[in-house]
Amino acid sequence: MELKIYMQRLSNAMAENRLLKFVVAVIGLAVIANCFFTFTMARHERTILVPAGLNSRVEVADSQASDGYLDLMTRYALDLALDYTPATARQQFGELLALYAPGAFPEARKTFYSLADTVETAGVSSAFFIGSIKVDRARSVIEATGVSRQFAQDGSPLGPDRQTSYEMTYRISDGRFQLTGFGEKGGSK
Repeated sequence: MELKIYMQRLSNAMAENRLLKFVVAVIGLAVIANCFFTFTMARHERTILVPAGLNSRVEVADSQASDGYLDLMTRYALDLALDYTPATARQQFGELLALYAPGAFPEARKTFYSLADTVETAGVSSAFFIGSIKVDRARSVIEATGVSRQFAQDGSPLGPDRQTSYEMTYRISDGRFQLTGFGEKGGSK
């Protein structure tokens, strides 16, 4: 680009230099504005999920999730943790551990693999029937109440049905549900 506005070559070069500086400044401001708008849009983006078998839509936005999503993930985690047989326990617990936050994973891994060893050795099966689910968003705690049954290897019940409550602590990180704790209410997590 060569401007020929002035008679002197130096004046033309200085005018060209000023024009190029202006263009670079405009492009720089456009890039900064684009970054700002992209970041703002990413923070306010909502992901709407409609998995097969779900009758309502669920939403996840940044670190918040709809009641439908929390209910779905709670039922999924409870099924993996509390409905097992000796043949399925280890696989289910491994799938449950994929839901754990990185900081809570090592302790949960020890707990659930120890439980899997016990279940396989003793031949115990378990079933949990969900009665109610309560979500406390302020504390990021979900409480599930229901009836728990355990069975011996031959299918006979191991004692009467028990009314139990479980607490799960969770967080939503980058739109992903992560468990940070799980245990019987009043027990260890």
